[in-house]
Amino acid sequence: MLERLSRSLRRPHARLLAGLVAAAGSVAIAAAAPLPALYTKAQAAAGHATFEAHCSMCHGANLQGISGPALVGQGFASASNNYTVAAIFDELSQQMPAGAPGSLSHKDYADIMAFILSRNGYPAGGTALTYAAAGASTAKLVSQVK
Repeated sequence: MLERLSRSLRRPHARLLAGLVAAAGSVAIAAAAPLPALYTKAQAAAGHATFEAHCSMCHGANLQGISGPALVGQGFASASNNYTVAAIFDELSQQMPAGAPGSLSHKDYADIMAFILSRNGYPAGGTALTYAAAGASTAKLVSQVK
């Protein structure tokens, strides 16, 4: 049996098929890459407090949306939306809070983004998210909350 398998892999089409199967496995592994850790737990906690004070009246205490859109779940950031952290952060830092856009400190905006990431299933790490890093991040934002 092994000899027959060995002979069949010497054929060009069999080698091509084996290569395609291996490549497909690599793509599946790449698609399951871990989520980036872009903020710290302390930063998300600070962001939660700032969110409560400046955002929850429109977006809800649980980010479920009231008069403003939800900021958690697939309705907010599904894979098909193709959002990046920078795209959402740009909207947040330039357009919010309603009635006083851009009025918070750079730290407050970065902390709120950390809170939003945490509520969408992104893990905390060892380095705080900065205003500049959030604005330049090419990390995809896909909510892990179903």
